[in-house]
Amino acid sequence: MKLAEEKEKKGKRRLPGEGEPWGERLRAYRRAVTRAVEEMGRSLSWWMGRLPLPRAWREPQFRRRLGGILLVSTPLLLTFCCQLITLRSLGETFVWLGGHLPAALLTAGLLFLAELALLMAFGRPFWAVLLPAVPVTGLAVVSTVKELVNGAPLLLSDFSMAGQAGSIAGFLRPGMSWGRGTLPALLLLGAVLAGLGLLYRGFTLAPGRYRAVGCELTVVVLAVALFTMPLQGFAAGEEGETQAGRNERLGFLLGLYSAGVDSVMSQPGDYTEDNMNRILLELEAKAEPASRGGVKPNVVLLVSESFFDITQLPHLSFDRDPILNFRALSRTWPTGTFLSNTYGGGTGNVEMEILTGIPSAFLGAGESLTTLADPGVYGRLPSVVRAFSEQGYGTVMVHSYTDSLYNRGVNLPQMGFDRTLYQKDFPKGAQESGGFLSDHSLTQELIRQFEREEGPVFLYGLSMENHPPYHGGKFSQPSGLGTESGELVGEELEIMDTLAHGLRDADVALGELLDYFDRREEPTIVVFLGDHLPGLYVTEEDNLYTALGYSSSSNTQDWGAEEMKRMHSTCFLVWNNYGAELEVPETLSCTSLGAYLLEWAGAEKPLYFQWAAQAFQEIQLYRSRLFVSGDGTPYEKPPQEAEETVAVWRNLVYDMLYGKGYIEEEIRKVKNEK
Repeated sequence: MKLAEEKEKKGKRRLPGEGEPWGERLRAYRRAVTRAVEEMGRSLSWWMGRLPLPRAWREPQFRRRLGGILLVSTPLLLTFCCQLITLRSLGETFVWLGGHLPAALLTAGLLFLAELALLMAFGRPFWAVLLPAVPVTGLAVVSTVKELVNGAPLLLSDFSMAGQAGSIAGFLRPGMSWGRGTLPALLLLGAVLAGLGLLYRGFTLAPGRYRAVGCELTVVVLAVALFTMPLQGFAAGEEGETQAGRNERLGFLLGLYSAGVDSVMSQPGDYTEDNMNRILLELEAKAEPASRGGVKPNVVLLVSESFFDITQLPHLSFDRDPILNFRALSRTWPTGTFLSNTYGGGTGNVEMEILTGIPSAFLGAGESLTTLADPGVYGRLPSVVRAFSEQGYGTVMVHSYTDSLYNRGVNLPQMGFDRTLYQKDFPKGAQESGGFLSDHSLTQELIRQFEREEGPVFLYGLSMENHPPYHGGKFSQPSGLGTESGELVGEELEIMDTLAHGLRDADVALGELLDYFDRREEPTIVVFLGDHLPGLYVTEEDNLYTALGYSSSSNTQDWGAEEMKRMHSTCFLVWNNYGAELEVPETLSCTSLGAYLLEWAGAEKPLYFQWAAQAFQEIQLYRSRLFVSGDGTPYEKPPQEAEETVAVWRNLVYDMLYGKGYIEEEIRKVKNEK
């Protein structure tokens, strides 16, 4: 037995510092990497000694000079590599550098200061370059992969989900490209690091007081550069500038820095207590009657992952309709266009805008509605959930995935949900499909939770089965829908068939849910919608929307207002089982839906949601680079006639999220509960 244990211990590969405290472990890793670099340097030196090189090239002094040139040039090389990774083209990288030389040199200058500080701190040129190069290139690769998935680069607010990187990585399609520029850039950086390891092998700056002082001074200079007006003024962008726009203007690294400068919503120029009280008086003057009484129907909101009418895509056909139930229901019940605030991903942002009625365009570049700087603010936000709860409703949220994304486990209970359930709360053996819990399982869990409630309930369901990745083999068998296209072949057609399979399952689950409530006596409203269009990227240049002619470009920066609106549009259905004739517009948006949910239920709307309902007559949707007016006309920014409404709305949002809360309590609460 002992022999077997000893053999097993010998067979296991022990990591440096394993079992030691973190400080010791990090020092052990550093020693291991240093040894590997020195060994690489010795090997390179051995080979160099056998090459027919001029004698001068073998002298230590010449190596130091060459190493110095390489060391000084690494900040510019690192800037070049980041742009090569994110632009994915050598030609475009050189064009960008030529057209944005001040931004490129400024980025290189900041990296030089960082490397100089690290050189003074560690005394090793290799470490001075490696320590900034790893995180910087890592972020560039992450940004590229994210852009290939849903058309948007890395955002500052995405850092809040860094702890869920493993879950997010599971959403990537097998065999997906990491960008054409990634491997060349990493090879170039690897060659630079190998050269530094060779040229500076065994070299360390002599420790001493001057080195310590030099490190401190460099850090001070870097901090002054980063946190004072000249650089911040250079990096700051116009209100509503997208991260892609920042990256184009400043490059990837300074683009992220620019988002940090504008990370929080700026205070409106007319934000004063007097002005906020004036707005409150105007809202109260237009307020609806305090209570309408009558029936209190259950309200079921089902947000279906990437649901849309796939048959609208050109050059794509099916032997059987993937959304047969939805199509049949649309002949009898109100359906229409749902305007989402996102494309290709980001359900949490759609969810929060539905529940709060706050347009995402008003937030700073470093935040989203799921990542507000003050976590306690979620208890003060206007909330459809809280409005229902204050009027005697039970409030339940069911999601067929984990609570790891979008801070749901913390935010949603603060917003008024009595219970929040995730996949761990589903019964053992719940059906899975496509790598996630099936939409059928979600429907069954929604029914179980409904039957637990004694009074009226606001029930919110969020599906997962149709979530990316889309690829052949995601489901155990093809859809059987007869998916065909004259423009797509092979893997591309398999992706569309996989998507149609997920849509068909969502459609079947919708039918199951409505069949159940049709048999119930309790009055119930069911609202079903798709959260956003799915991201369908196949190559670095094209996605399936461009291949089919539905979109002009895979680069979202190329889209005009009309195309932005089209690519942010899905569909919705409003159904009820008690013969209510609800007033449902042809277009709903994530901003307006919350107010309509309260309206259809006959519930009292807090002043904020009364405002949102009125504002919907002028503003259907407002996000960066897309403003949709009340008549459905899309613009890239608010037209002049909407400026007054936008100004009032901005003040209301600022007062609730960042300001002094002059009127936030008055506008978010239900004043006359029944």
